Amino acid sequence: MDSTSSYSKTENGGVTSSSFHVGTHSSEQVVNGNGETEGKRRTYLVEWLNSLLPTLGLPKTASDENLRSCLIDGTILCRILNRLKPGFVDEGGKSDQDSVPSSENVARFLAAMDVLGVPKFDMSDLEKGSMKTVTDCLLTLKAQFMPNVMGDGFSITSPTTKFDNQSSRGLLSPLSVEERRKVLSESKFQRALRSPVMSEPSAALMHHVGHKFHEVFQMKQGCYADLPAAKISEMMKPNSLDNAPTQSLLSVVNGILDESVERKSGEIPHRVACLLRKVVQEIERRISTQAEHLRTQNNLFKAREEKYQSRVKVLEALASGTSEESQLVMNHHLQQIKNERTRLEAKKKIDDEDVIRLLKEKDQSNLEISGLKQELDIAKKTYDLRCLQMETEAKGARAELERLLEESRNKVKELEANSESKFQLSKAEIEEKVKGLEGLLEESKNKVKRLEANSESKYQLSKAELEGRVKELERLLEESNNKVKELEANSESKYQLSKAALEGRIKELEGFLAESRNKVNELETNSESKYQFSKAELEERIKELERLLADSRNEAKQLAANAESKCKSWNKKEHACYSFMDFQLGSLKELRLSTESIKHEILKAGQSYTVEFNQLGVKLQALADASENYHALLAENRKLFNEIQDLKGNIRVYCRIRPFLPGQREKRTSVEHVGENGELVVADRSKPGKEGHRLFKFNKVFGSDATQAEVYSDTQPLIRSVLDGYNVCIFAYGQTGSGKTYTMTGPNSSTKENWGVNFRALNDLFDISQCRKSSITYEIGVQMVEIYNEQVRDLLSSDGSQKKYPCQL
Repeated sequence: MDSTSSYSKTENGGVTSSSFHVGTHSSEQVVNGNGETEGKRRTYLVEWLNSLLPTLGLPKTASDENLRSCLIDGTILCRILNRLKPGFVDEGGKSDQDSVPSSENVARFLAAMDVLGVPKFDMSDLEKGSMKTVTDCLLTLKAQFMPNVMGDGFSITSPTTKFDNQSSRGLLSPLSVEERRKVLSESKFQRALRSPVMSEPSAALMHHVGHKFHEVFQMKQGCYADLPAAKISEMMKPNSLDNAPTQSLLSVVNGILDESVERKSGEIPHRVACLLRKVVQEIERRISTQAEHLRTQNNLFKAREEKYQSRVKVLEALASGTSEESQLVMNHHLQQIKNERTRLEAKKKIDDEDVIRLLKEKDQSNLEISGLKQELDIAKKTYDLRCLQMETEAKGARAELERLLEESRNKVKELEANSESKFQLSKAEIEEKVKGLEGLLEESKNKVKRLEANSESKYQLSKAELEGRVKELERLLEESNNKVKELEANSESKYQLSKAALEGRIKELEGFLAESRNKVNELETNSESKYQFSKAELEERIKELERLLADSRNEAKQLAANAESKCKSWNKKEHACYSFMDFQLGSLKELRLSTESIKHEILKAGQSYTVEFNQLGVKLQALADASENYHALLAENRKLFNEIQDLKGNIRVYCRIRPFLPGQREKRTSVEHVGENGELVVADRSKPGKEGHRLFKFNKVFGSDATQAEVYSDTQPLIRSVLDGYNVCIFAYGQTGSGKTYTMTGPNSSTKENWGVNFRALNDLFDISQCRKSSITYEIGVQMVEIYNEQVRDLLSSDGSQKKYPCQL
């Protein structure tokens, strides 16, 4: 696939053009007509090349030099081989025909001929030698890749005289009798197997007798079921079926199959089924007739082989006694015989490979069918296992729910027991704490009392001691007084002496007494302060204990409230668990019912799937049969479309009248008349009379009010021809300011409505290529050149030098 697009623009009265070329793969098979003259063989080759490469444009009466100039660069040879076998060789760079031949492309082609086993030619033959070997090579290549299509004026059953003449010239040299018989029988058998179209009746018979049948069978798809019984009976008449073209019969079969595929029920009416059976029987009869014809041809070829063998023996006998010139001729003939043998062996090998490939495809299809059956069995087994698994899961879910319910009940009981035990423990602890606090309080009170008692006892003891001391002192004083009295009585002198001592002693005792009293007062003061301090400390301790007791009571109340709230929450959870269990049991029952219904639905679905699979297999077979002729019909459709474009004219010239620019409204137009068939009358005011009027003829004339879409409408069908492999060139010519750029490109920052021919063509090019991307892959390239002063300049070149190319017009 190759695609090119070019665009050029000038502002000084040059040429603005856009050309598009897209190469596509076309396939037209032609049977080699053995026994024709050299001129006819060259004509056949030229016709085949033009059909294979529509852009080649070789005349039917092309000479050897024309053919040589076309093939000398090797590019056309590589393109031919890539059309027959896509991607087989790499196409090199395209060179001009006047330049030196591209030996690299020719070498690629000759190497490919060695791989395919086709007799090749020498490089010297293509350059200046005889074109006979080149023609033989291309015709052999055509016969190898296209051996099974009839038409275009060729026939397998050529006259015997022509065949003899052809063989005497060395184009079809014989092998041994057994080898020739084997090769011909196998090749004809393979051609019969691969041939999509059976042998048709003669053209004259189709013109006189089959014309009516052809009109009868020109039906739109989907209309066969609506045909009346009388028309179907007319179509089923033996005379109509015998004279009908095979292509029409195949179109009837395809139409009925397509109609059955499009129907929702897939059923075929009885009368349409009878018509289908008759048509299929007629096709089978023609196939058997063709097989008989092939057997007759095989016998004829055997007789010719024996004749050729005898001639070879004569030639070999002559070769032993002839001159050096005859020896060279014989060597040439023997070389051709070897080449023909090599070609036939390669052809046989290809036929054997085709048979092996078909057998492999059949085995592969059988394996796919068995695989589908196994997948269906596996799906059924998987469904049964899934049902059992769902039942097991349902039972497991029920057991799990019961276990969870039992666990929740046990947990509720355990929580109740734990909460009760915790409540009792907390209550006992609080009571113990209260008792401990009360004991501490009692102990502190006892301690206070004990301290008070101790202080009181100490005070009493100190008081009693002081009083005893005072009494003792008083007793001592009394004793002293008595002694004084005794002393006074004994002796006045001793009295006076002892009086001073006693007074001193008395003073001392009085001081000691005062000191004792001070100590007693001090002890009383200390004991009072200690008592007050102990009392304050005990009161503070009592307040702290009372606060702790209040906190303990509040905590006990809070714990009791929490325990009660937890009890209520657990009761609610228990009720929720019971309700959840009831809901789950109901859901389980619904699930069991749903499982049963699903099981029945799956059984019904399996049965319906089996029926649908069978119907799908029938429809797929019908689609496969119908798709065999799809590409042939598509190629025919493209060919007819492009023929219509050719009938409209390969070269079309249009004229567009530019409206007045702003500021030119007052000027008078020079256009006098615009005809509907492309006539244009222009007036020259400077010339009088008839000389002042000129008549021009175009394919179409667009007025000054014509839109861009109207101008592009007649050009749009050519874009499809571009994608079908045709070269299309669109260019605008005119003086500076005549509107070439506006027509081809459009104004700056234009909208889609103001697009020119270039943008619209590219848009359609991409749209059509996207629509065909499922079957054909396109590669689109763009070139942009400027032609100015007979010089071509590439506007998209990345080279800063802006290389210019000469332009020869």
